[in-house]
Amino acid sequence: MHASIFRPLAVITTLASLAAAGTVHASLINGGFETSTGTPFVADGTWALAHENNVAGWETTATDNQIEIWGNNYSSVSGGPVPAYEGRQFAEINANQFAALYQDVFGIAAGSIVGFEFAHRGRSGVDTLQMTITDLGVDNLLGGGNDTVLFSRNYSTGNTAWALYTSSGEAPISALGNATRFSYQAISTANGSPSVGNFIDAANFGVGVRAVPEPGSIALLALGLAGLGLRRRRR
Repeated sequence: MHASIFRPLAVITTLASLAAAGTVHASLINGGFETSTGTPFVADGTWALAHENNVAGWETTATDNQIEIWGNNYSSVSGGPVPAYEGRQFAEINANQFAALYQDVFGIAAGSIVGFEFAHRGRSGVDTLQMTITDLGVDNLLGGGNDTVLFSRNYSTGNTAWALYTSSGEAPISALGNATRFSYQAISTANGSPSVGNFIDAANFGVGVRAVPEPGSIALLALGLAGLGLRRRRR
């Protein structure tokens, strides 16, 4: 009995994953902070400040427009060398002040279920960021009076290892059809310094990214697979 229950569920998960993987959707750009222009590549064991215009895809709320990029295995204030979660570079949300890194994603149709994933790590100890997904309304501008927060949560991580956070297990996040802002806001750092903390890497967001299939779709798939099983047994 248990085998007949779990096999359809496994097939449902596989079908949902294949359907998502086979479709191209709007998503984040340069989620691993590997691409920059106008400044040299950040070599392993080093770090650099770059103007937001020189970091593909990303913008910052910092008034000096600076984004801090670390190369693989640069040694932090404490905790030793920090390897990139993926690739050879990653970012620190705080460059010279408490700030947020964000992107505005366009082209996601209303009603689409979106998901996310990102890697987070503290620098001197436990750091906390707030990840927020906001529909910007018909004017596609933050603060226009018609914004809708679709998801927001704080994540706290120590400095001994990266943690990968995803939308798996969250309630479905449904896009409203306008520009969607995906942002990481530094909330606190272990030592309280505005220029220290909250490493981020491997960010991804969009349709089919760790998204939970809509309940209706799951039910239809389950019914179809159950019917297929009955037909096979009758033969």
